[in-house]
Amino acid sequence: MKRAPLMISTALASSLAVMATTTSAEAATRPAIAKSILNHRGISLATTHDSGVRDKANAKQNITDTAAGRKARRSDYGTAPGGSVTLNKGMLNAMLKLNTVKRFTFRVTEVAGGSHSRGSKHYAGRAFDVGTVNGSRVSTGGTGYTKAKKFMKACRSYGAVLVLGPGDAGHSTHVHCQW
Repeated sequence: MKRAPLMISTALASSLAVMATTTSAEAATRPAIAKSILNHRGISLATTHDSGVRDKANAKQNITDTAAGRKARRSDYGTAPGGSVTLNKGMLNAMLKLNTVKRFTFRVTEVAGGSHSRGSKHYAGRAFDVGTVNGSRVSTGGTGYTKAKKFMKACRSYGAVLVLGPGDAGHSTHVHCQW
């Protein structure tokens, strides 16, 4: 008995082709993830440091450089070592998913720039800081505290190995998420 050839519609064939070529966030390149971060309204990126210093190592510039396929610059004031670093892909994925999947809106205050404690994972491109979550400044009480705690839990769910925030020394006004 002869079998008839399998016929599929053009629409189905097109859908299958798209599915085969579509990459998940995990398979996307660092530049592609960084471009997505830049394009999401729910993620705000600081252009200055909390210290008031202005340089080309601010959060927005770090993500812009990564989107262009370049390393992110590190600050060279205080304890910062200067130079540049490749941002951790898992961290970038998590930053994006915190907005697109968990639906947080937030302001990233630091990535690889700024002056942190010596040996900080910011300098290794493995940490970012957030000062505002869902419209509330991170704080030790009220909605700023509640929203920060929820954000911290979500960071852990995306693989952060160290998460600090209100209640932790030196982190009463921001959340630190580290990969």
